[in-house]
This record gives sequence, structure tokens and C-alpha cells, in this order.
Amino acid sequence: MATRGSIAIDLGAESGRVMVGVLRAGGLSLHEAHRFLHAPVATSGAPAWDLPLIWREIREGLKRAAAWAVGQDVEIASVGVDTWGVDFALLGKGDELLATPRCYRNSEHAEGLAILDQRLGRAGVYGLTGVRSMALNTSSQLAGWVARDPGVFRAAGRLLFMPDLLHYMLGGVASTEQSIASTSQMLDARTRDWSVEVLRAIGLPRDILPTIVQPGTALGPVRREITEETGLPASVMVIAPAAHDTASAVVGTPLSGSRCCYLSSGTWSLLGVELDRPILSEESRAADFSNEHGVDGTTRFLKNVIGLWLVQEIKRDLARSGVDMSYEQLAGEAERATPFRSRVDVEAPELALAGDMIRKVRALARSTGDPEPGTPGELVRACLEGLAGAYARTLEQIERLTGRAIGTIHVIGGGVKNTLLCQMTASATGRRVLAGPGEATAMGNLLVQMMALGEVAGLARARELVSRSCRPVEYLPASGAGWERLTGRAVESSR
Repeated sequence: MATRGSIAIDLGAESGRVMVGVLRAGGLSLHEAHRFLHAPVATSGAPAWDLPLIWREIREGLKRAAAWAVGQDVEIASVGVDTWGVDFALLGKGDELLATPRCYRNSEHAEGLAILDQRLGRAGVYGLTGVRSMALNTSSQLAGWVARDPGVFRAAGRLLFMPDLLHYMLGGVASTEQSIASTSQMLDARTRDWSVEVLRAIGLPRDILPTIVQPGTALGPVRREITEETGLPASVMVIAPAAHDTASAVVGTPLSGSRCCYLSSGTWSLLGVELDRPILSEESRAADFSNEHGVDGTTRFLKNVIGLWLVQEIKRDLARSGVDMSYEQLAGEAERATPFRSRVDVEAPELALAGDMIRKVRALARSTGDPEPGTPGELVRACLEGLAGAYARTLEQIERLTGRAIGTIHVIGGGVKNTLLCQMTASATGRRVLAGPGEATAMGNLLVQMMALGEVAGLARARELVSRSCRPVEYLPASGAGWERLTGRAVESSR
């Protein structure tokens, strides 16, 4: 009898992967069927995601996954998609695509943020949604777009977030999953449904928003033309996982109690804890924390800190100047660079936008009175030290706001490969770091599907399977006066 398996389509802001998961020997076994790169493309209106490329690569990945499954005597039972948050597509009343999904890294989104500030105020929006106000939020994107071109929304039939759009393309059912909807800053934090007040402030008609479904909801079979093209079984189901990639990553984190926190380290860094209910205090809002929705009614209380986007942009700047270096080479150069030479405020808002990263990093270092980082290694090291310092400050805020003492940081995602940053995180925070799994997002995606199929008995069991399936790398704090200078406090030993 064939073993059942599931497929996770895990789409990040720089790359995508199609992973097959199978329960074997008391753990979750992963097979990477396909991995691909993608990037926003220039359009007449704004940077947009290359949906044709993404959809083509997903189908290629499904084809490879199906072929592998046949060879391994695995029967694929389900498929589900997770992506980054906030971005969306508009479909017309006949379900045609009205516009290619736009990218959140767009300076014009600040216009919509200003509109919401005027109509509701940041404290008002936070009290309703529990989500930090940022120009990249769906709410800001929509408020500006409605103001500029209201006719588009009169023609729109429905709005689908990125994973919802891909689920619709796979199976034909239009809905939105709870965790991805919560990134929009348009859900009521208490009812977990669409906020009438926020929609009114945006000027968005309620009827274009689909029904919200919970993680683990079966959306129906994959379209026949997809199964015929890819070789997937006709019986394979589309199951919504925790469709926001961070929500899936938290499912795939082996959290073992209230003294643990997670750090999802990739293009973005998301540092937080899992709670039973949101924290909507003014202190929480002022500290820029968000309350996003997770599996089984949980709340992900977290802060967005800019992440390895800094290194990605430095790499692109160098390539444009004729210096082509791999991430491994940049990490090696950073490790050899002089420690604590140049301070960089990684939370400076200009760093979130694409372009001229090297110039911006040097200007920020110069503004502190420190020497400008010159070499690639100095540039990357300054950014990584700045990130670790930001993690330390954020961790102190989490402890104060939640009343929890954190002893262990679980680093998950692609950032686990950056051993220098993992060690810096331990040293800057004075906490033990456990790095892994690197594929926590795909694992969480798969495990929620398996929960829906009755193969995994709940969230605690899912995390037990993660613990059995990977062995994290431990990093312990190392002393260094430079961290005191970066964090503004004495660094204590691991708690």
C-alpha cells in the first residue's frame, strides 16, 4: 500500500520551493522537488510580482513532485500554498485578473498610510486590528489605490491575497485563510473577522472580500487540467495551510514552553512569541508589535525587524558594480572583518526600500560618527551586528510586554545558514540560540495539511514531529564589550 504524502508550495519574496512531505519512522521526511528564483518586475504603475513565471514554476514543481512520488510509491493526497503577507490580486466580476499583483516595496504606499492616519489615527487602527501601521500593509496599499483609481474597485469582483490566488488557480475555490488575512491590518483583533471600521476608512466594498477559512480547511480537488498536466492523482485536494509563511514557520518551530520565542530569519526577521490572546495596549503599539493570527486560535505576537534583505540588496548593488559574490563569500568576508567598527541603525525606514543599499548603509554609519564600512565584508558585518542589536532590544520589549522571561531563541528559516548572525544573536541577547529547522515554513505547511487529513493529532503533536525530524545547532553567548555599545546595556549570560 502506498504511503500518503502532501505537497507544500512555499513561496518567499526571493525564491520558491515545492516540497513533498511524508510521515516516516516517527518523523517528517522532506523531499525538495523544485526550487526557483523570482523577483518583482517593473510595470507602468508599480513594481509587481512576476505571476506568469511563478505559476509556471509551481506547475513544473508539481510535475517533478508527482514523478518522484510515483518512483517512491507515495500517493500525493494534498497540496497547499504559503507566501509572504500583505500583497494581493484583484479579480474582475468574471474572475479575470484586473492587475498583476503589486509588490509591497513601493514608496507610493506611504500615501495610503497617510490617509488612514488622518481618518482613524494609528492608535485607532491598532485598537481595532492589533497590527502595526506600516506603508506596506494591505490597508495602506488599498487606501492609496482607492483614492487614486476608485474605478478599479467598482469593476472588481473579489480580492485574493497571494496564497489565496494560487489556491484559486489550483482548485477554483475563492476564499482567504485566517493567518494571511490577519497580515492585512483589516481584521478585527477580537472577532477575527473583517473590521467594518477599517474597511470604511479605506473605502473598500465589503463584498469583494472572500469568506475567511481556518488553517487546515479543505478547499476541494485540484483542477482536472492541472492534474492531467502534472501527473498528480485526480483525488489530490487543495488544503489551506497556515497560508502566511511566518504562521507556517511557527507551526514548524519546536517551541517547548513560555520561556521560548521564535525568530523567523529570512528576507524579513520576525521575532515573537505565541499567545492565547492579543495584546492591544498603547505600550505594545508604541513598540511596533503586531498581533497576527495562527493555528488553533493562537496569536503570533511579534515585531517585524528588517532582515537579510540588507545583505540581499548589498549583493545586488555589488553585482551592478561588477563585483559578483555569493552569499557564502559575503558571510566569510564579514566574519573576517573588524568587529564593532561601524554602527548602523537597521530600523531606519529608508532601508526597507530597494536600491542604493550600500550608499544608505554608509550614510547611516557616518551619522553615528563611526567610519563608513568600505569593503563588502565591512558592509555586511555592520548590517549583521545591527540586526543582532535590534533583536536584543526587541527581546527586552517582548519580556516587558508579556511578562515572560525568555531563555531560548529558536531561529528558523533560511537565516539558520548564516552561522555568524546566529552567534551574534546569542551574544547580543545573552540567550541560548537553537538554529533549525531551516525548512520550518514548509514543515509547518505540510503538518497543517496532515492535521486536516487526520494523520497528525494537533499542534503539539506536529511540533513533536518537528523535534524528531531535525537536530538544531546550539549557540551560546560570547562576551564582548562591543555588544554593550550596540545594544545600550550590559549583556547578561544565558538565562
